Amino acid sequence: MHPIIEASRLMNNAQITRKAAIHANATTIFLWELSTGDTLELVRTCSGFSSTELKHHPFNDRINYYQERRSAKVTGCYQQQA
Repeated sequence: MHPIIEASRLMNNAQITRKAAIHANATTIFLWELSTGDTLELVRTCSGFSSTELKHHPFNDRINYYQERRSAKVTGCYQQQA
């Protein structure tokens, strides 16, 4: 199944509330915070998308994991909303 279609299926009826992109070497990881509190993670390598997974971890935890443990650059609208 195409990763974007898979992401849509995993979202069910949830809305995307925040987005971020993690850049590490030749990999980009797209994080979408869902209105359910879960985080959708799509991984794209130079050969295309390699995985789509629904993480039952808070969005900020995933951001911190990539920033602190993987020393990756994070872009997007990922700051906590007021």
